[in-house]
Amino acid sequence: MNSDLDHLLELGDLDGLLRLIDQCCVDKSWPLLESIAIRSRQASDRGHQLWPAGDHAEHRLALESPGEFAARAVDRDAQVFGLAPLTEVAASSHTWEEISSYLSSDLFRALIAHERVFRGEDLSDLKLKEDPLDLPLFLTEWECSIKSIQIEKYAVADTAPSFEELSPLALPSPSAIEHDSATEALRNLVQTWTDQSNGSSTAVRVDGSAATAISSLGVREVKAKQVTLSEIWKHMTWAASSGGAFGRRPGNAKGRFEVWWCATALAGLDQENIWPPDTNDLNQALNEMNWWIWDDDPLSKGWKLKVAVEDPLEGLSWALAAQDRKD
Repeated sequence: MNSDLDHLLELGDLDGLLRLIDQCCVDKSWPLLESIAIRSRQASDRGHQLWPAGDHAEHRLALESPGEFAARAVDRDAQVFGLAPLTEVAASSHTWEEISSYLSSDLFRALIAHERVFRGEDLSDLKLKEDPLDLPLFLTEWECSIKSIQIEKYAVADTAPSFEELSPLALPSPSAIEHDSATEALRNLVQTWTDQSNGSSTAVRVDGSAATAISSLGVREVKAKQVTLSEIWKHMTWAASSGGAFGRRPGNAKGRFEVWWCATALAGLDQENIWPPDTNDLNQALNEMNWWIWDDDPLSKGWKLKVAVEDPLEGLSWALAAQDRKD
């Protein structure tokens, strides 16, 4: 099969390389699959654009191969495009014990640790040399009900949370809108949609109720539902982890960070300049708020995140309208 690889690279046969990748996975020929990943990228020196084969080989190594080969794929960080970050791909199919000892990059080691935590592994005793996220290495009570996505050979099963069972919500007159760190953090949840795809987002803060905040976005007829903290966390984490229609998926570790940052800003704990915030303080603040999902266009297709947050103790509310689509 090594001679087959030489021949396919010489011809620049992308379809043949993809078939060879499938065969390597069937035969568990991981050294050859690693050669495909590396040498397909080098073929550009001979005028062959075979990086899609390299990308796919790296994805399959991260997903299906033993920890040693998966870790090397992550450490190479060579993908041009990909269904998901290789840290997320590798963490979806390898426990921390199976892959951690083979990782040479402290950065990727931290990201995989957070991806494993998102999938329910408790790593609270772990000490990381480098941690750009600096989140708890265990799931809090309000995060435990979130189901991880399924990463497959050729696709990511990234199904949006349901907007079903919404009821008509009477909207009051719009109020004067303001912007603060929380409105910025709400929009950051979907920054991949707006920066890398066709998405748009608007967030406001008002004095008054959640309905007033929604009305102040310029909508007139909506359906809405008050939800639990766990339910809103599921919606926000899905959006922050997703690439939308055309963006590169940032992954669950990055998505979880953005939701924690947003929640901290909504709770007013960002003013204390302490990261991460105390889990008990954040839990108390978030549970004192009212959380809503809403929709003004139930027939629209694509990716959407429409949420509202009400802080009855402060008399403030925030609302976000974000959408992305392929057309």
